[in-house]
Amino acid sequence: MSDQAIPTLSTAAVVIPTFNERQNLRRLIEGLRRLDAGLLIVVVDDDSPDGTGDDAQAMAAADPRLKVLRRARKLGRGTAVLEGLREALKDPAVRCVLEM
Repeated sequence: MSDQAIPTLSTAAVVIPTFNERQNLRRLIEGLRRLDAGLLIVVVDDDSPDGTGDDAQAMAAADPRLKVLRRARKLGRGTAVLEGLREALKDPAVRCVLEM
């Protein structure tokens, strides 16, 4: 067995790149919160025309462990994940990052 500590969920972040996910986002975030693991959640929205970014921003107003990055146009999943990773790793407690 390794001497290195395995990260617990309380030191984990989840990056969620979004584009037109309004119908799914709230249910996903609520499901992650039900895990009661202290997860940091970072939503990166590419200016979804369906209002995904607005919904994410409203949820973040009541949840300090939810961060929302809003981008001016659709730039793609890859760069969204990279931006989300950078944002998540600003928190010194984060030891692992997952992408959904």
